[in-house]
Parts: sequence; structure tokens; C-alpha cells
Amino acid sequence: MVIILGFLIQWPTIITMMMAPALIIMYLRLSKQEEKIMMVEFGDRYLEYMNIVPRFIPAIRRMHYEKENHN
Repeated sequence: MVIILGFLIQWPTIITMMMAPALIIMYLRLSKQEEKIMMVEFGDRYLEYMNIVPRFIPAIRRMHYEKENHN
């Protein structure tokens, strides 16, 4: 998504302005579909993983999780 936004900033044409939101929506849907597949395959272990690691920016929730568990 960062690359898509970079293209939009670097090359703001009509095509990129139309494609960027479409691609972001497609990637969001794809990530949710992949999460469903992982839940079927790994069950509760994957749900625990999802509670620790967010979908797109892993470091933010991980830092918050570590602070909660170390106090």
C-alpha cells in the first residue's frame, strides 16, 4: 500500500488517482480472505497471533502488547 500511495504522490494522473483506491480496496479484501484461510488451517493459534500482530503495521500493536505483558 505504501508503494501505491507513493505512485499516487509521485505521479498524480487520472489513472493513478482511479487505480489507487481500487487497488487498496482489493488488497484489504485479499488480506481478509487470507485471514479466513489461516483461521481454518491454524485455528486458535492464528487468533492468538492476530491479537499480537496487526494486519498491516506489525510493530505498533506488538509494542503495545509487550508493554501490557511486561507490567
